[in-house]
Amino acid sequence: MDRKTFIGGSDIAAVMGMSKWKSPLQLWAEKTGRIEPDDLSGIEAVELGTELEDFVAKKFERKSSLKVRRAPKRYICKQFDFMSCQVDRLIEGTDFLLEVKTCSAWLAKDWEGEEIPKDYILQVLWQLGITGRSKGYIAVLIGGQKFSYKEIDFDEDLFLRMVNQAAAFWEMVKNDDPPAAQGMDNYFIAQLHPKSDEEMQNMQEMQESIALLQETKMHIAELEKQKDDIEAKLKQVIGDNLGINTDRYQVTWKTQYGARVDVQLLKDAKIYDQYTMPTQTRVLRVKLKKEE
Repeated sequence: MDRKTFIGGSDIAAVMGMSKWKSPLQLWAEKTGRIEPDDLSGIEAVELGTELEDFVAKKFERKSSLKVRRAPKRYICKQFDFMSCQVDRLIEGTDFLLEVKTCSAWLAKDWEGEEIPKDYILQVLWQLGITGRSKGYIAVLIGGQKFSYKEIDFDEDLFLRMVNQAAAFWEMVKNDDPPAAQGMDNYFIAQLHPKSDEEMQNMQEMQESIALLQETKMHIAELEKQKDDIEAKLKQVIGDNLGINTDRYQVTWKTQYGARVDVQLLKDAKIYDQYTMPTQTRVLRVKLKKEE
């Protein structure tokens, strides 16, 4: 299955700019073949998630009293053949479906109360819209110890927005026209443009953005200094004690132990070069031109 040929349920949050894992630009780079998606084969957490899918589905049956069966095929949107989805389970005797998830205990807060991660809400809505179903359930096993399931009703207005945005994104893929970069692309974008030539572009329209960047960096420097000043005062007050308590906060200043590599010792022993390798990166620098 070549994932470069369609937008699936696991892609739609990135298309919408609402994924915390992947930006529209990163997804575009995958769909256009500029980069390869992360290879998830051999990752134990992914393997366990696949192996536990049937267990979670059966647990959902016991907790909900609903019967499920495996979905027989990949579904393709009737209007746009590049929009498709796979469904974990269909719920017998209804037009409902079930999406199965497993996650680490570290992500338990994402599922507290009525909470569902945005990526998964969009994934289920995508599945509902493409399959023409009215309700989806999402069942999750958290940390191998806690089970929960929740309902997601189909939202036609939101689905139409998703379809429109997916269609616009696919035009970018076909036309080789990248989406605008976001903050999460700051390091990724070097994979798309690892090297530079010697040519400078004259782009007056970018002057306001450059000025805003410089102003933002100035404010960050001021805030960093303010943070350091406050931390120094707190440490001075704590002194030799463990920390301080207020009605709202607990502040501790504990000793932590770690290890670091002594580069100079390696150089003196003439083995430093054996354990280093050359790297290449691009650095963004801004300087103010001298007035003519």
